[in-house]
Amino acid sequence: MTQDETFLRRSGMTRRQFNLMFSGAVAGSVVLPTLVKPAYAQPTQFNEAPMLAERVAAGELPPVAERLPPNPVVVTPTNEIGTYGGRMFGAGRAPETANDLQIGQVAGLFRYSNDLNEIYPELAEGYQFNDDFTECTITLRPGIKWSDGEPFTVDDIVFYFEDWQYDSDLLPVPSATLMAGGELFSLEKLDDHTIKFGFAVPHPAFSIIHFSGGPSEPFRPAHYLRQFHPKYNPDAAAEATAAGFNSWQTRFTNRANSAGGSFHNGASNIDMPVLSPWIPTSVDSQRQQYERNPYFFKVDTEGNQLPYVDYMTVEYASNAEVMNLKAVSGELSVAGMDIQLSNFPIIRRGEETGNYKTKLVYSERGSDVCLAFNQIHPDPVLSKLFTDVRFRQAMSLGINRTEINELVFLGQGTIRQATVNESASFFEPRWAEHYVAYDPDAANALLDEIGLSERNADGVRLREDGVPLTFQLEFLPHEGPKTEVCELVVKHWQALGIQVQAAARERSYLIERLDAQQQDATAWHADRLLERPAYAYGLIGKMGPGGDSIVRYGKLWQDWFNSGGERGTEPPQEAKDLRAAYVAWQETEFGSDAYMAAAKQVYDLTTETLWVIGTVGQSPQPVIVRNDMGNVFRDGDETRFWWGAANWFWHTLSPEQWYIKA
Repeated sequence: MTQDETFLRRSGMTRRQFNLMFSGAVAGSVVLPTLVKPAYAQPTQFNEAPMLAERVAAGELPPVAERLPPNPVVVTPTNEIGTYGGRMFGAGRAPETANDLQIGQVAGLFRYSNDLNEIYPELAEGYQFNDDFTECTITLRPGIKWSDGEPFTVDDIVFYFEDWQYDSDLLPVPSATLMAGGELFSLEKLDDHTIKFGFAVPHPAFSIIHFSGGPSEPFRPAHYLRQFHPKYNPDAAAEATAAGFNSWQTRFTNRANSAGGSFHNGASNIDMPVLSPWIPTSVDSQRQQYERNPYFFKVDTEGNQLPYVDYMTVEYASNAEVMNLKAVSGELSVAGMDIQLSNFPIIRRGEETGNYKTKLVYSERGSDVCLAFNQIHPDPVLSKLFTDVRFRQAMSLGINRTEINELVFLGQGTIRQATVNESASFFEPRWAEHYVAYDPDAANALLDEIGLSERNADGVRLREDGVPLTFQLEFLPHEGPKTEVCELVVKHWQALGIQVQAAARERSYLIERLDAQQQDATAWHADRLLERPAYAYGLIGKMGPGGDSIVRYGKLWQDWFNSGGERGTEPPQEAKDLRAAYVAWQETEFGSDAYMAAAKQVYDLTTETLWVIGTVGQSPQPVIVRNDMGNVFRDGDETRFWWGAANWFWHTLSPEQWYIKA
């Protein structure tokens, strides 16, 4: 029986359904990102949800026409005009992580097509670079209001940069995403709705334009947050202490929802105004609650203010099994971020009783589970091993990716290293194939060569100091089969004579260890690797020098880079070369000959260093949509749908126009 036939038997699918779900050519030609301004006739009158009409009648809200901007964003519903009302239900793994329903909360300056080839105006009406890409002017949509009715203006962007991101008391080491040529972006307010950014070098990869996962939110409500900053409130420090915080900085970042750089990454500050479709109204240890934003700036083609749905509830699931049980029992309106392909046969069989349908989308990740070793380890012996590329090559050769693909991904993933998605115009197959073949003999020979030839009575290799070689592989058990893959990798590495323990961690605890460079090895995923985000995020992404998120293997290198050498640890020449290659790439215009050459230099270097080791990537991903949900996917559309942080999961499906069928 073939691999495909086995999959068909498990899932109960016909051959035609299988071919449709797994079809879709992968493009290889470059398409320049384009700002698209749809030409819609503005509705002549506006309608609102009954729950808001009641508040207007009671004098609690102004009429809908006064709450909307003069030129609201007009959304064409995916299938039909929706109806108002109801509550969507979702689930998340923990209060500190994003979840399926929060994905729809992001209101960025721009929105993107699923393949990221098109940019659409949102909070901003447009942008314009100068001829040499050293300046970019962004024009905001006039008349947009925060959820408390206060105007959204350039002042909210200036506050975000000058009083937060550029304030050394809050962020001693600024983010590389806000730099070009080693210097912070300059900004100039031209008027309430126009701002100009300046760059020390040509910067066509400007993060605010290209960041798609999630769409860039370089603003905060200045009228609310100024009360927590001593620049505007001399008593901010004393008030922070009285409120139970150890500093004004801690209170400010807490109130600003700083985790993940987004408003919408885990439990939110319910007091802070938002621009999103829904407002967070309560947060506790069990759930998050939301209700519609009366000032949301979008309408459908008939003038109905969005969103259609009144309320959202997100409950926490203690583990992946509970998450999947909630989904197949029909409790969740949509589910996908923590649904695993290994459960696909069960999910398909449960569609009728659970009253939902399943759709397969496709991971944009270069590797759905990848691994990285701490490159600045405090143990000198482990540091010597982990920084030797031969050790990393051996560990890669020692992973049986075919077994991982069969057992965890039902044979439908792609065995590959952590590298750019194969749809990229400059993709080279050799990057994905580098040291991915399972070859334990070659792995053992490399380990012997670097001084690990001696073993104890249990067969465990001995370090140069005579101590058995043992370390931990730490991971977050979220967003995919991290647990299952890590357990298999540990088995493979133990067969090489290395004692490894897989350890699932809580996010904040593991981030603290990574920031302090206390980890041995970690596992997460390598995402944002479709072409546009690989270009825009690359320097600060998982494949950039030092890594990112849970595969941040060189945080102190990044501190050194971002502080001009005043902080952190000086990186090796390979890391400096990789950073220089990314910087050079981001100074080239998307799609140009120079761009293509620079991109290949970047991925040649990431391939050679092997700081991030891939397993299986670009796998199909089941998502669940309950049958009472309308306008989620286009009826009858079998186009390949990319899924991941690159295009922010559900976000390109415009969740504000989803509705609950009667």
